[in-house]
Amino acid sequence: MTSDGGIDALLVEMKARLKSGGGRAPSEDHQLDAVRRYWDSQEVSTFRDAYLLSWSLCLPHRPRGQCVLEDRPRLQGVLDGVDGYKSKTSAYRRCYQGLVKSYFTYDADAPEVPPVGRKNWGVLRDYLHDNNGDIRDRGPCPEWVDTAVENRQLFGEVPCAPYVGALLQGDASSIDELCGRLQIGKGSWFLRQLVLAQVEGATKRSHGEFQHLLPRLLALLANNEVLRDRGMIMVLDRYAQVPGTTLHPGLRDHAVAWWGNPWLPSNATRWGGVVPAARSMVAEWLKLEFIETFFTKLAEDGLGDPRRMNFWKRYVKAIDHIEFALGSFARNSREPDFITLRRKMTGLTRELDASGANNAFIMTMGKLVAVEFSGLGNALYGYDAGRSIPFDTTRTLGLSVGGNNSLKQKGRSILWLSHQDGIHGWAKWEEMFDATLRKEFGILPSAPAPQGTQRSSQPVQPLSSGKRGVGDSPSNRSRSTTESYSNVALRRFAAIHGLEVDDKTSMGGNLWVRGASSDDMVNQVLTRWGFRAKPGKGWWR
Repeated sequence: MTSDGGIDALLVEMKARLKSGGGRAPSEDHQLDAVRRYWDSQEVSTFRDAYLLSWSLCLPHRPRGQCVLEDRPRLQGVLDGVDGYKSKTSAYRRCYQGLVKSYFTYDADAPEVPPVGRKNWGVLRDYLHDNNGDIRDRGPCPEWVDTAVENRQLFGEVPCAPYVGALLQGDASSIDELCGRLQIGKGSWFLRQLVLAQVEGATKRSHGEFQHLLPRLLALLANNEVLRDRGMIMVLDRYAQVPGTTLHPGLRDHAVAWWGNPWLPSNATRWGGVVPAARSMVAEWLKLEFIETFFTKLAEDGLGDPRRMNFWKRYVKAIDHIEFALGSFARNSREPDFITLRRKMTGLTRELDASGANNAFIMTMGKLVAVEFSGLGNALYGYDAGRSIPFDTTRTLGLSVGGNNSLKQKGRSILWLSHQDGIHGWAKWEEMFDATLRKEFGILPSAPAPQGTQRSSQPVQPLSSGKRGVGDSPSNRSRSTTESYSNVALRRFAAIHGLEVDDKTSMGGNLWVRGASSDDMVNQVLTRWGFRAKPGKGWWR
């Protein structure tokens, strides 16, 4: 015999079920049987037919076949059949409840949905909105009826708007209750739209509020691939409006993980939806991370080089493109950090024939291609981006000075600077580098590098020794005849005329320009710059 306590609990459960109006959805077998019969007859003869069809608008009448929502005449037939029970409110609302279930189940935004299905879903939405008041009568109503009537906007253009504020504060109780009463499944489009509504709502908040909500927005988008791109576009465009656009590691990492490197041509389509300022913002963040990584994680023996790192971080806006020449360890290491790093560097890594922790960092800044090396004590090599580059990054690169496809081509470089304090009249090497970049190339910290010609709209490609540009033009050659002497001018002049610069001044020797040339202009320029010719060897000073 049931105890008094058990009877009380059973009565409470029965009252709750009665109040909810519940009832479970009819079995799928019964729904499918009704759909198949209706598909052939196109008649809604009984209340049972109207009731079952209301719940089954999304069920295909046969495997891979259409459903009622994808056939306008059949959909209209069901709605007309349901309308026949409006005079019996309790019966009508049971059908209405099934229509609500079909409405929240059918994903009109899915790519495989035919246009007619998307249009008919809109017809169903309008029907539910327009007939929302007909499911109430004077007597007690199930809870789901009150919920549907009080949330009529669910069947309109902006179904999610009233819930955004609470959700952004982390309160999902009203949504849990709503989904329970209206039987909205976890796979419903409505829950995905709630994500997008939260993102949109957050972008309308103040700068501070938006930044505070950003971790929550990224977590929401990370779990929603369907709306991820649309949501990330809104987030990035909004963050680009924040004064200072302070680095946000989470936003950078999510954007790069989902869309890839923002300045690579292969990712242009993915990044095409954001405003240019947002794309540039993430590009700068990523370059900053790469600079830090190279001078820490990829440094020789894992020893950090904070001075070089901090120097180049100041020039992040001037860096147009980056490539990494990785030695064997960095290319093959199975350490989690290196695996993650290589994934983030996709499209930027090149093969370096070097053992151990030897790596190189290749930067393009306007007319200058600068190469830094991970090993301490290596000089900076600079090459003229406008003419033939003496190495090809699509092939295996080397490190031997003057070697085949080596990054160290001192004789063909236009810049060779040592990271050494107290030389050439400079207290610190950073001051010497700053002055050289500014004077010879017009490159300044925190500013885009000037371009020799109008910036090309062509995609950035790996550096190739076969590429030639404005550096080989007659105008560039004539410019060198009137240019004042400087180390960079000398190296540029030598590169144009196939000569080699051999600087032995650091060892107390002379500065040599080696090679042979029958061009009188070469001798005139070098003589004007203070060089003396030595037959068979070249010019020295």
